[in-house]
Amino acid sequence: MPSDLMTLSLTRRTTTPANIDAVELRGIQTSDRDALATAYLAAYPPGVAATSLNDARQEMDDTFTGEFGALRHDLTRVATFEDRPVGAILVVGKSIWDPQLHGPFIIDLFVHPDVRGMGVGRALLDDAVHACARAEDATLSLRVGEGTSPAALALYTRAGFQQR
Repeated sequence: MPSDLMTLSLTRRTTTPANIDAVELRGIQTSDRDALATAYLAAYPPGVAATSLNDARQEMDDTFTGEFGALRHDLTRVATFEDRPVGAILVVGKSIWDPQLHGPFIIDLFVHPDVRGMGVGRALLDDAVHACARAEDATLSLRVGEGTSPAALALYTRAGFQQR
């Protein structure tokens, strides 16, 4: 059975972040909590990531307080559409689940269904990869699981992530 761990080598990688006119990428703010919780809950099949809006809010609170690792604010981005947060890539400095990994780890990448197909996920991922390369990180890793859509898996594969 293949591992659910995927890693992207950033050695000698040159990147150009994607640009989508209608979507702005910016740093995350604690005031984004409720809008991100709504997008997070909507992004996954029922019961996969959170079972309720309160659960999704708790996931965002846990992310902000470092329950999943310390956020790398230089890599974590929020996507806004019409001034509303519609998705995010949440990146920590090191996986708390994989002590053998050295380097940044994507704890989540999600996009509200209202803006799927616009390239928001790709723009978020490209921005994080570009920032990792600029920071001279050697790798960027993530895990795929039950809530990972075929489109997300294809996005990671196209970006060069490989199963370990």
